[in-house]
Formats: sequence, C-alpha cells, structure tokens
Amino acid sequence: MPVGGVRERRRGETVQEIKDAALQQLAESGSDALSLRAVARTVGMTVQSLYHYFDSRNALLVALVTDAHSALANAVEAAAERTRGRSPLERRLAATGAFRDWALVNRAAFLLLYGTPVPGFDPFAASGPDAASLRLAAPFVDVVFGGWTPQQLAAVPAPPGAPLQEASDPGIPLPPAALELFIELRARMHGLVMLELIGHLQPFNDCARAMFTAAMHRMSDDVDALQRALPE
Repeated sequence: MPVGGVRERRRGETVQEIKDAALQQLAESGSDALSLRAVARTVGMTVQSLYHYFDSRNALLVALVTDAHSALANAVEAAAERTRGRSPLERRLAATGAFRDWALVNRAAFLLLYGTPVPGFDPFAASGPDAASLRLAAPFVDVVFGGWTPQQLAAVPAPPGAPLQEASDPGIPLPPAALELFIELRARMHGLVMLELIGHLQPFNDCARAMFTAAMHRMSDDVDALQRALPE
C-alpha cells in the first residue's frame, strides 16, 4: 500500500477512535458534558494532538450528528428496500421497527440527535447534518405513501389553519397537507420511541415492543383508511 494510503487509513482509524470515545462519554455523562480534553485522554493523546483531527468541540459534534443521521437513515432505507413489493403494512412495520431498533442499540447517538440540545451547539449551522437528516424522510415517504396517486396526495385534507401552506420547501416532495400528515405520523412513531428510551413507559417496559408494533399497525390502518376515502 502506498505511504499516503497507509497514512490516510491510520488517520481514519484515529478519527473513528475519537468518535467512539466521544459517544462513550455522551452515554456516560450526557451531551452537555462532552469534553475534548476527556476524549483526548481516553484515546491516549494530548488535546493539542486531537485538534489536528477536530479543531473544536463543535466540529466533533457536527461529525457525530452527521454520522448518526446517516446511520439511522441507512437502517430505515435497508428495511424499506428489503420489503419492497410487500404489503404497505409490512413495509411500514419494517421501517418503523428499524427506526426503533437503531435508537435502542445506539441510545447515546439517538439522544444526541433528538434529546436535550447541547448548549451552544447548532447542528444545522453546518450543511452536513441538515443533508443527512433529510435522507431519513425518503424511505418513510416511500413506505407511507407508496401507491398513492398525485391526486390523492394533493387531496389530503388540510388541518385547521393550514400551518404549512406558506412554509418554505423542506426538501420533502409532498404537498403541504400531506407533509403535515407525514410529520404527525412521524411524531407518533418518534414519541413512543423516546418514551421507551428515557424510561417513561414504566411500568410497561416489558411490553414496549408489542405496544410499539400495535401503535404502528393502527397508524398504518389510519393511513390506508384515508387513502380509500380520497379520489384516485
């Protein structure tokens, strides 16, 4: 392997080691306690050496957020692709189940994305996290509205006040009322995952998976009922 290739591989390994140490610190102490000095100590380097890889705490956080959004999107995309050609219910249960499973396995990363904001850190000030987060919408749009005609999407009833009617383009290819519905559906899924993740389903923790699956089944039924009521 060329010297440059070896150098780049070693740099990549070190970057990953730093990210892993940061995620471990997030899991143990929470996002507001993330310290470059502590991360450097964990990987056995000085904080000055760490600056050669991440020039600030925010730069490290941006990398962690971008990676987490991408990994979560990969998991949901894989579930959506794996079930292509199956019933809408199967596809929705697979995609939402992948979202929940990833959150439970990667709790620190998930809470970095969706938990208490890190003081002084705006992940969307950089383009990486914004673009990565939008990737997650595509497989969910696919499994929620797969098989809908453009006419049906346009005919989704607008909620009172039509709050998204004048909103700027979010990069999700849906008419405003359908987008509003999509966000509400996402909130139903996300809310149950968050309750489970932070321990607020107590004393029903043992039933969490069954409760989630049942809720997603009902949500799928609601979507199908709405589609049947709309003109083709």
